[in-house]
Amino acid sequence: MGKGFLISKQFTQGDSEASRNLYTLRTEFFALCIVMLIVLLNALDIFIIDDTLMYVSLGIASADVMVTALIMNWCDCRAPWVKYMVIFSFVTLITIMGVALTYQAVLAGFLPLLCAAQYRSRKMIIYTYILCILSCFISVMGGYFMGLCDANMLVLTVGTIQNYYDPETGMALFGEINQNPWLSLPLYYAFPRCLILLSGIPIINHISDVISRNAVREAELKQLSETDSMTRLYNKNKYLSMMKEYYPSVKQLGVIFWDVNGLKAINDEVGHEYGDYLISNVAASVHEVAVEHSMAYRVGGDEFVMIVENADEAMLESIIAKWNRSMEIKNQGSKIKLSAAVGYALGSGADITRIVGRADSEMYRNKAETKLAASKTTTE
Repeated sequence: MGKGFLISKQFTQGDSEASRNLYTLRTEFFALCIVMLIVLLNALDIFIIDDTLMYVSLGIASADVMVTALIMNWCDCRAPWVKYMVIFSFVTLITIMGVALTYQAVLAGFLPLLCAAQYRSRKMIIYTYILCILSCFISVMGGYFMGLCDANMLVLTVGTIQNYYDPETGMALFGEINQNPWLSLPLYYAFPRCLILLSGIPIINHISDVISRNAVREAELKQLSETDSMTRLYNKNKYLSMMKEYYPSVKQLGVIFWDVNGLKAINDEVGHEYGDYLISNVAASVHEVAVEHSMAYRVGGDEFVMIVENADEAMLESIIAKWNRSMEIKNQGSKIKLSAAVGYALGSGADITRIVGRADSEMYRNKAETKLAASKTTTE
């Protein structure tokens, strides 16, 4: 496809990345809501966790999510760094939950990795896994000293209940308190959790690859449904969709209308093969002069429209001048004379239908002038 298509495709990809970033943020909000639910149930004495521990963890987790949401509201969500920031924020939330709730929050460690799969990038999965490793160690050590007391960590229970229970007295039998938590906890708690997370990486990579393949197939099918097979310009269906759903919201638009000259005569005299050659080459010249934020369409058998966002008269005249030079070059080695009438118009996107109509009228005026000039040359 031409430049106009590539630019449009880049915007689509950027918007998809923005939607993935927003989805990660929504998942983070959902996780925060779960924390709020736990705090509420705890306040109703359904759970029996220390209130101060719950309120502090909720406050810090809420601040983390709110700061992330504000940053994403102020910045461009399509920026490449945003996905790293939002994943970091999500892992931070999971770490806060892990410190506060220790063993109750172990399963939450997989959530950021699952979110990372949607970015369809092994780099993102590795980045997230490294953050999750750090989260495991911080959660284990922070949970031991500041979070919900985990008796397993406190006395390093390593066997079944029979080893720590006296059935005659009904009392629990424990040994001495963990004497070296800075060595034993990373080795016996954080490291195994990191290995468990690692075991999920192949599955997450597979999910990421499947998402990528499906996205490529969807993009290809969408492109085929929107593209004219002969010219590789966007087709009329895409044109009508953009006219209805997008262009009316654009502040300033420029429209350039082309109509191929002499197509019927070419078809009648030398055959439709040469007519198709004429159409394809004029369309190729339209491709070549596409600019940023422009899209070109085949709206009829021999009619093409280019719509340029934020255009002014000088820009449209420059595009047409480049197109004329392109046609001159193509005609030097062409089997038949390539020619098309062209007209343009400017205005607000709210009046897009009228702008296209004015450009169409200008094109027909140019076609009439060309025919008149040709007839005078023939007479002379």
